[in-house]
Amino acid sequence: MIYRLSDEYYVRALCEEDIEGPYRTWFEDQDVCRYNSHGKYARTDAWFRRFVQSIDAAEMVVWAICHEKDGHIGNVSLQALSMINRSAEFAILLGDRRHWNRGVGLLASRQLVEHGFRKLNLNRIYCGTASTNQGMQKLAESLDMQKEGLRRSHLYLEGKWVDVVEYGLLNTEFSLASGDMTIDE
Repeated sequence: MIYRLSDEYYVRALCEEDIEGPYRTWFEDQDVCRYNSHGKYARTDAWFRRFVQSIDAAEMVVWAICHEKDGHIGNVSLQALSMINRSAEFAILLGDRRHWNRGVGLLASRQLVEHGFRKLNLNRIYCGTASTNQGMQKLAESLDMQKEGLRRSHLYLEGKWVDVVEYGLLNTEFSLASGDMTIDE
């Protein structure tokens, strides 16, 4: 375990054993992948193994979000890590629908952002999401990310072009005060 989020939830490093669980099926669930590219192409076991092995590189931090009884339920990550620019892109995938709307995504995200700023000495963490993805926009805003811009007609989703809303958070804006959150059960 890297960090305990609550009595029921924790985050740890994503590992090859996770491939044997439900992880692969999340990429086939069109509701789980509605706003990302994961559900567009079939992925093989070899693809998942290569991905997990690539995490050892210094360009990303990927944590498995876990539940005490249900095990691996999602991932939260810092990708495109640049130690020169001291920046990274934030991403999250909560694959187990039984844990949607319980606040665990916010807890895991908050812990990862804190890790990025306090342990990795990042200056900036950013993300972009479809303008139709209200959940991710709410999460970014709950992390105190600032809306920074719009990439017009950037994603082709569900048969139409949608804008991407860009968010960012600077280390100097990050506050541990809002880190005292609990999950609404």
